[in-house]
Amino acid sequence: MSREKSGSGDVGIKAIAKKLGVSASTVSRALNEVSGIHPTTRKLVQETAKAMGYVPHLGAKQLVGKSSKMIGLFVPQFEFEASSGFIDMFAPLQQALKGYGRDAIFFSVPFIGYTDNRLAECINSRGLEGAIVFPAFSESHPIMKEALQLQVPCVNFENVVGPRCSSVISDDREGGRAAGRKLLAEGHRIIGYVNGPPWVRVCEERYAGFREALTEADIIHEANLVENGNFSGTSGSEAAIALWENNPRMTALFCANDLMAMGAMMAFSQRGIKVPESISVVGYDGDHFTAYTSPPLTTVRHPIREMSSRAAALVMELLEGGTGRRESVTPMLIERQTIARWL
Repeated sequence: MSREKSGSGDVGIKAIAKKLGVSASTVSRALNEVSGIHPTTRKLVQETAKAMGYVPHLGAKQLVGKSSKMIGLFVPQFEFEASSGFIDMFAPLQQALKGYGRDAIFFSVPFIGYTDNRLAECINSRGLEGAIVFPAFSESHPIMKEALQLQVPCVNFENVVGPRCSSVISDDREGGRAAGRKLLAEGHRIIGYVNGPPWVRVCEERYAGFREALTEADIIHEANLVENGNFSGTSGSEAAIALWENNPRMTALFCANDLMAMGAMMAFSQRGIKVPESISVVGYDGDHFTAYTSPPLTTVRHPIREMSSRAAALVMELLEGGTGRRESVTPMLIERQTIARWL
């Protein structure tokens, strides 16, 4: 099956043949490693095809005349310590897609060092109908730029919206507000904050909501009560101790994710600082393992099942000709044992 359409990363055999001045059958045989092609010609054809963005359609025979009914789920592959909370979305997303008669196929994509046209290659080689892109692929990441350019039906969780791209987001501002209000209700007034990279959308939103809660109580959150981490447990540990040493009157700590909160708790424990007797700690994301820290971590949890069902509904809406739009769901505060009342 040859394809002549271009402009969306879809380059066909005939286009390659025209560029090289050879027959389409020669190109096909060279690309498919059929014997009878001179090695020099084979190499030239393969290099030209790669330069033109050609992607072999491995599922073409099965897909002629019918839909693949396959949705690609694109998961980030991190080279650094990161939350694995998105794994909790695998099962509910698959179940939700099943309800629409669709199957899911997973692709692990490097978060750093993304290969150009990787999304197009996956879509074309598997005949995917659409894509669901997991956190933390934001609008600035090449895979989302490619999705917007290709205009493939796509749903993401990072607030990226386009003509054929919808988004489901957890209301991080409301989550930050809920954590701040809880700490205030328990009597805390001097509260440290461990942020992630401050330019990341979720970090901006979580901290903004937290500050809004303090503003409601006529409290201005001072800059010396903020340390930036990178979402890793190690950075949370270092930031927590820096805040503790620079703010001896601090009674609580709110962290922009659970890994940093767990790192903070470990650092406090190593120094004989008891949680929550000496300092209260709140995390964010609701990773399942936070129930098993010592003591169990109070955190803000994303409604994973609701986000998954809405993502599946939105990708089906796009497949039926709908335009991209945004939906928001409200996270919930999970109260455990890392907050003590401060009198």
